[in-house]
Amino acid sequence: NIEVFARVRPSRRFSSNLEVDYADHAVSLRIPKSEQGGLVNNSREHWAFPFTRVLDASTNQEAVFETVARPVADSVLEGFNGTIFAYGQTGSGKTFS
Repeated sequence: NIEVFARVRPSRRFSSNLEVDYADHAVSLRIPKSEQGGLVNNSREHWAFPFTRVLDASTNQEAVFETVARPVADSVLEGFNGTIFAYGQTGSGKTFS
């Protein structure tokens, strides 16, 4: 069973092309077609990424642990293998989470 979580951190320059839907647990990215593509431009404009859950900027470290890590730690104690893979920008709090 693989679960994927996203934690959205505050940003000074949050992109207008990025949309976070906390209710549907999804992140969408829109990149408008470039005029350089010509009249017939089949380049993709929209990408949607579903997650098990999207945690917002107000989510504290304890809530991240309870939501993401606690179930994995509990299953490891029951004898199952478990892995948590944290990916993100340097200094974004992966080690802390």
